[in-house]
Amino acid sequence: MPNKTIYVSEGDIALFDEAKQIAGVALSSVISRALKEYVARNTKKKEGMKEISLKVGKNSAEREIRFIGSKLGDWNGFSDDRQWLLSATIYNTQKDKWAIYLTTNSKASLLTDRKSWKKSGDYLIDSRQSELLIGNSEREFKDKIPEELYFLLLSLTKKDELPVEYLDI
Repeated sequence: MPNKTIYVSEGDIALFDEAKQIAGVALSSVISRALKEYVARNTKKKEGMKEISLKVGKNSAEREIRFIGSKLGDWNGFSDDRQWLLSATIYNTQKDKWAIYLTTNSKASLLTDRKSWKKSGDYLIDSRQSELLIGNSEREFKDKIPEELYFLLLSLTKKDELPVEYLDI
């Protein structure tokens, strides 16, 4: 097994010791993992991708997630049953997967029937929640997202496969 010597500044010794203690394994595996992540992140950034940071979950229980990718498009519309107002952002990830950040914003009746909201007090309920859907192909999203959003995804797929269409006219 090849050897590499790493010189650590005195100010970073505590950090290295803490990492070794947390990992519970050889520090070389921790360093290798960190280097792999660093190289992957910076290689993809050079290709036009960047680190995406999103919050998923319900408002009071949101957590932050991160990945490397590029934004392809946005969508705003209704759920297929027309009950919810939704928004979505579509990404291509560093591992060439599709990621859809889908947010449920509110009940659609907030826009269509405000009087009933005032009577029921529904406007006081925070129904906002977000999730990240990930798939290898657009077909994996067919039954998970509104039809209108699915058609946008198909359109973006076609654009991704053939960014410029040359016409013989």
